[in-house]
Amino acid sequence: MSVIHQPCPNCGSKNNLAVYEDGHGWCFTPGCNTYIPSTLSEPMTSSIKEIEPVIGNYVPIKNRNISVDTCKFFGYQKGMHGGEPAYYWAIYDNQRRLTGYKIRKPNKQFLMQGSNPDSRFLGQEKWGSGGKLLVIFEGEYDALSYAEARNRSWACVSLPNGVESGNKTLKAQLPWVLTFETIILCYDNDEHGKKAAQRDIQLLPPRRGKIGTVEGYKDASEALTANDNKAIMRMVYDAVEYEPDGIVNASKLLDKVLEDPEVHSYEYPYSFLNDKLKGIRLGELVLVCSGTGIGKSTFVNEIAYDLLVRQGQTVGVIALEENNRRTAQRFISINLNYPIHIHRGDITDEEIKNAFSKTLGSGRLYLYDHFGSLDVNTMLNRIRHLIVSMGCRFIIFDHLSILVSGLDESDERKAIDKCVTKLRSLVEETGCSMILVSHLRRPQGNKGYEDGQQTSLSGIRGSSAIACLSDICIGLERDQQDTESGEGTVVRTLKNRFTGWTGVTGKVNYDEHTGRMLEQNVEELNGDVVPDF
Repeated sequence: MSVIHQPCPNCGSKNNLAVYEDGHGWCFTPGCNTYIPSTLSEPMTSSIKEIEPVIGNYVPIKNRNISVDTCKFFGYQKGMHGGEPAYYWAIYDNQRRLTGYKIRKPNKQFLMQGSNPDSRFLGQEKWGSGGKLLVIFEGEYDALSYAEARNRSWACVSLPNGVESGNKTLKAQLPWVLTFETIILCYDNDEHGKKAAQRDIQLLPPRRGKIGTVEGYKDASEALTANDNKAIMRMVYDAVEYEPDGIVNASKLLDKVLEDPEVHSYEYPYSFLNDKLKGIRLGELVLVCSGTGIGKSTFVNEIAYDLLVRQGQTVGVIALEENNRRTAQRFISINLNYPIHIHRGDITDEEIKNAFSKTLGSGRLYLYDHFGSLDVNTMLNRIRHLIVSMGCRFIIFDHLSILVSGLDESDERKAIDKCVTKLRSLVEETGCSMILVSHLRRPQGNKGYEDGQQTSLSGIRGSSAIACLSDICIGLERDQQDTESGEGTVVRTLKNRFTGWTGVTGKVNYDEHTGRMLEQNVEELNGDVVPDF
């Protein structure tokens, strides 16, 4: 059948309106589904060639439990082809002219004699137009089996060439298909068939199309062979309406609503963060940002250390601004309450070895041996390896700007967005928690973040997409020029997807004698002392 593609008068597409030789039209733009009835009293002429009928016999297919009556009904004949027995299924065009045969030879060899110019279903000519139910099967034996089980009283057809022909055939014959109230796609109950059904069902209007499965069997033919006609009937009654990925009928969520909402959280080393954020959870992306020199790295190292030593978690640390030796010394320094990464002092080898065994020697801390920028995809693969192969449940990534600096991108904002999007996807994929360190963009005016400027989501380097992709955003604020007041560093929650609480969360102080960043006035805050790490 000749087809002309024209603009659609309703949706405005340039060529999605298919106009057929009898004058009717159908728009294939998703969501449009415009149908134009035929305006011709006589169909357009066609150059389609008819072929001579095959002379064969109607016989039952005994090994499939298909009767001779069903074969006669569909014109399914047994004859000879190339000296071998073969089955012939007649193919007719839209003018009911015989144009071809689908030939089935032994060992599931399929041939085409003549043509199928209108891309019609096998058996389509038997049902006219309109009805309550149409079932479309992947193969001809399945259509024959369904017809046998339902006494040839309900419309069914077969795809002309398996699921590979499903989309093309359904598009070509959609106006005819839509004359039925309900359409069930019953493809083979395997991965290939299921994927094809999910693909083809999208061509049907909402609530009209369903996907059917012959439970317990590969297909309808296998069920009929086992004399299980009830399984074929259940396929019809149990067919489900198509629901695209991401769309869920809320009426099906009762079980989820009744589930215990308690979520397991791990603690921060700071009581005020646990109070307001309720800890840190697997699957979260936590963004820590501040100006230069405020103490982001020291802050996240305290978090990593607490997760590793006190909570016994496996942690991966990617510190792109320093080498592994410096990072290792930082963890030992936290354990010793003494900054050996700055100077050794009176710390003995034995004390260092003891601290080493509790931190690096635990076997639960992994560092990435790299300094400076790196290819993003390579880095993502390394992080995935840390999570999947090494069992790291928490990843500390310090910091984002170093990674971006190695990209061949003229637009830094765009590059940062790409990186964060990929990191977010990795968190979703693996279920880990990631603490990501990022700089703030330079604020307007004379006062910078190093001078005590208040942090905000709008100040995050990159675009607003970074804040959107993060579950928790924490800003650190401190006036570096104020060396006398002892006000410490303000910890501000900028975003809190879990509880919603935001604002000034608490304060921390950096102690140059210990190299630690500890909660300010911890005794007053929770009546406890600084824990003995």
